[in-house]
Amino acid sequence: MVKTRRPLGSLASERNAGGEEALRRRVGPEQTPVQRHTIRMYQRREESWRALTRQRVAAFIRLFMLCFVEMENGLSLQSITYRMLKKKLVKKIIPWIHNWLVFTMDERFWPITLAQFRDLDGYLADHLPIVHKDDDWGTISYFFKEMLKQREEYQRLEDMEREVMEAVRRCLEH
Repeated sequence: MVKTRRPLGSLASERNAGGEEALRRRVGPEQTPVQRHTIRMYQRREESWRALTRQRVAAFIRLFMLCFVEMENGLSLQSITYRMLKKKLVKKIIPWIHNWLVFTMDERFWPITLAQFRDLDGYLADHLPIVHKDDDWGTISYFFKEMLKQREEYQRLEDMEREVMEAVRRCLEH
């Protein structure tokens, strides 16, 4: 064995040969996805008490989904935390989304993405039917469903146009 290396000692013992914290020098303590997400939200200044932006709303929706939908994320939170998240969703996030709706097909101007809407709409329909039937969420839901219909219509028209162009090409070749 090389002289500069020291024996590690048993990892199963209560103390490591280099001290209690010797193993934690490179890797921090294990964290749940909810803890990691909240730490990243704080570092990026995406807390929901700040003035809302699209990025902050997306971070809040992700946190909401981690806490309520993806329950395998580790320790359960205290009941007051769940109440605060629901209250913030109803009193601040949904009204902000409602106020920033822009009836356009360009997704850059939408307050949330279609995937975020689907996740949130599914959760609200299953677990918070009163909020799901509220006028603000009804308007948001109507907006995204109409945008889906418009996309399908545009896709259908593009397919028809492509078929016509192929038919014209075939006629001109013969």
